[in-house]
Amino acid sequence: MRRFKLLILFFLLMAFGCASVPFKGIQYVPLSGVSPQELRQEFASGLAPKMEVINSIVFQYKWHSFAALGITQLDLENSSFKVSCLNPVGIKLFELEGNRERVDAVFVLKELLERGDLPKAVGEDIRRVYFDLVPEAEAKVKKEKYRIIFTQKNKRKMLKYVFAGPGHWLVEKHYYEGKRNIWSVYYYDYLKFQDKLYPAAVILKHHRFGYNLLIRLKEVR
Repeated sequence: MRRFKLLILFFLLMAFGCASVPFKGIQYVPLSGVSPQELRQEFASGLAPKMEVINSIVFQYKWHSFAALGITQLDLENSSFKVSCLNPVGIKLFELEGNRERVDAVFVLKELLERGDLPKAVGEDIRRVYFDLVPEAEAKVKKEKYRIIFTQKNKRKMLKYVFAGPGHWLVEKHYYEGKRNIWSVYYYDYLKFQDKLYPAAVILKHHRFGYNLLIRLKEVR
């Protein structure tokens, strides 16, 4: 809860009035002739192993929306990242680098650093959106007319992946603890750049804390 309150403070410092980022809905098509394992392998090979992207970010909490600009470098093969974030007038709020195990603060605005573990809170959302985009080969498969669902469990924790649409891409990822859905990520669109895929329109819904992150890809470097 302390990290959630810190996120609220962080986005209040970036306040830019109300905003909305509407994304076009997924176009569902029949998947009767699609092999789940071939789909999984093709999607994995299509993802860019390294990304350097600029995203617009909108944070939504209850009736409030705030905007920012994020510059992110990702090495998916080594599960590492670097990110810096600016408010709408160009002031740097933080710069972080990390991986699955740690997050290090290169720079954090003093007001944010004094109020809790901002690097950990931001790092966790980066991992939720960009890491673990491909289910394990051993994941349980459920094939429906318009969706192919992979489910992998580790004790009481579970990740559920949903693939759909003309590209047969990942469109949803859900994380559960027991029967409770803690957070979900929705991938509405991808950009194909130099024959590799980049998530281009993403919404992260944190069900436990009640906030949304809307991420729109602006530029691939």
